[in-house]
Amino acid sequence: MAAVFQNTGRALSDRQIYLNETALADMAEPLGFESIWSVEHHFTDYTMCPDVVQFLSYMAGRTKTVRLGSMVVVLPWHDPMRVAEQISMLDHLSGGRMILGLGRGAGKVEFDGFRLDMGDSRELFVQYVEALLKGPGTLLMESIGNTYRPTPTANWPPPVKGLLARTQTQSAP
Repeated sequence: MAAVFQNTGRALSDRQIYLNETALADMAEPLGFESIWSVEHHFTDYTMCPDVVQFLSYMAGRTKTVRLGSMVVVLPWHDPMRVAEQISMLDHLSGGRMILGLGRGAGKVEFDGFRLDMGDSRELFVQYVEALLKGPGTLLMESIGNTYRPTPTANWPPPVKGLLARTQTQSAP
């Protein structure tokens, strides 16, 4: 089940869209769905979910068994250490129900809004994914110019279970 928070055409208030999509997500578990998914987009009414981890954390407190998936967290738009901490916390709050979807982004308006060069997205995505998935809990990174590399220090707390088997990545050519 996916909550996408679209409000193209503005037929409803943004608040009503959030209430409708949350009500839909609330129905997932009782109806037997195995997972709830949401997307990350910024600066348009195409999809009004700028923080997929925040939405999934909200749903973690409203559900007991359904898995919680990001489709996707767009890594080039975030500090990867912060993403590591957020997904680790969600993983703990949900009892290990997080499914991590990662992507590099495809919307020029979003890259422009973050003052990022879309041409750098592939390199950043690869670096951040490698660092995030280096090992269970070994996610702390140090900055080297515009790039990151893992350091021997682990983030705390580490995810409930290793994320590698629960991670999907998406990157357009």
